[in-house]
Amino acid sequence: MEITLIFTGALIFFSLIFNALFEKTRIPNVLFLLFVGLLIGPVFNLVSPDDLGRLGKVFTTITLIVILYESGTRLHLGGIGKAIGPASLLTIFNFLIPVAVGMAIGYWWIGLELLPSAFMGATVGSISTPIILPMLKQLKLGKKAESVVFLECALSDIVCLVGALALLDAMESGSFSISYTIKYMAISLLFATTIGAVVGYFWTSIRRLVVTKLKNSMFSSFALAFIIYGVCELIGVNGGMAVLSFGFVLGNIDELSNALDKRIPDKNFIKRRKPMLLMEDEKNFYSEIVFIFKTFFFVYIGMSIRLSEYAHIIMGIIFIVIMFIVRIPSILLFCRNGYSARDKRIMSILNPKGLVSAVLASLPLQLAVTEEQIRTGEVIQNIGYASVMFSIIIFSLLIFLVEKFDKKPNSNTEPSTIEN
Repeated sequence: MEITLIFTGALIFFSLIFNALFEKTRIPNVLFLLFVGLLIGPVFNLVSPDDLGRLGKVFTTITLIVILYESGTRLHLGGIGKAIGPASLLTIFNFLIPVAVGMAIGYWWIGLELLPSAFMGATVGSISTPIILPMLKQLKLGKKAESVVFLECALSDIVCLVGALALLDAMESGSFSISYTIKYMAISLLFATTIGAVVGYFWTSIRRLVVTKLKNSMFSSFALAFIIYGVCELIGVNGGMAVLSFGFVLGNIDELSNALDKRIPDKNFIKRRKPMLLMEDEKNFYSEIVFIFKTFFFVYIGMSIRLSEYAHIIMGIIFIVIMFIVRIPSILLFCRNGYSARDKRIMSILNPKGLVSAVLASLPLQLAVTEEQIRTGEVIQNIGYASVMFSIIIFSLLIFLVEKFDKKPNSNTEPSTIEN
C-alpha cells in the first residue's frame, strides 16, 4: 500500500514537471507516461491490465467522458462552421486509407483474408482524442486549424468504431453492407448530438438552482455527463459525441443565445430560461480533473501494450509510418486556405493512436473460437498494439522536431478558439 501511494504521488508530481517543461523542451509528457506504463507492465511485469479486471475498462471510459466533456466546454461556436467540412473530409480519408493499406499488408504480405485485413487497417483509422485534445492549448494552433483538429478528434472515433465493428460483424457473418454502415453511422451521430444538446440546454437553466441551493455542486455537470454517456450507449448511439455536444452547449450557451437573438429576437427561448454560464473556477476545476485522468490513462495504455512477435512489431512500425506519410498530402488537400505553414506542419503529424485502436485490435482474439480465428486474432492484436505504441512514440518525436524547427513565434497564427 505504501509503495502504491508513493508511486501515485510521484507519477502526478513528475507529470506536472514534464508538462511544464513542454514549453522549453517540446517533449510531451505523454511519452514519459507511456514509458512508465511499459516499464511497470510488459518490461518488468509488476502489474498488468488483468490485475485491474473490470475496473480498467471503467477507468478508460470515465477518462474519455471527462476529456470529451471538458473539451466541449472549450470549443467556441464561431469556429465550427468553417471547420466541419475539412474535418469531415480528413476523417473519412484517414479512415479509408488505413483500411486499404491494411488490406494490402494483410492479404499480400501476412496471408490473411480480405475482411480480417481490412479490419486490421480499420483499427488504426482514428486519432487519439485523449492524447491530442489536452495538448491543443500548448500547441497554440490558429483558430481555424484548432477547430478542424478538434472536430476531427470527435468524428474519427465514431467513424473508426462504426466502420471497424461493421467489418467485425462481416468477418463473423461473411457479408458486408456499405450502405447499412453509412446509414447507421449518420443516425448514431445525429441522435447523439441531439440528445447532448437538448439535455445541455435544459441543464443551463436548472444549474442555477443546483449551484445556489446545494453544496459541493461543481461536479454535478460531470455526473450528468456520465449519465448521458451511459444512456446513449444503452440505446445504441455514440455516447462520446453526446457528451461532447453537451459540454459544447454549456460552454457556448451565451453565444447560442446571441446568435438566436439576431435571427428571431421575439422567440429567443434560450434567453427566456435565463441560462447560467460556466464560471471560471468551474473551467479550472474541469481542467485539473482532466489532467489527473489523462496522467493515469497513458500509464494504463503503456501497461496494455503486448509485444510478443518481432515480425509483427516490424509490420506495425511499417504500417504506422505509412499512416504518418499519407496524412501529409491529406492536410495539403483538404486544408488549403486559412492555415499558416506552422498549422499545416503541426496538423500533418497529429496522428497518434490510442484507446480505441487498442480495444478494437483485441476484439477478434476475444471472439475467436477456431484455431484459424485464434491465429488471425493474435496477428491483428500484435500488429495493432505495436501500431499504437509506435504511433505515440513517432508522434512525440515529430512534435519535438517540429516545435524545435518553429522556435520563433508565428505572427500569422490566428488566436486560439480554445481558452488557455
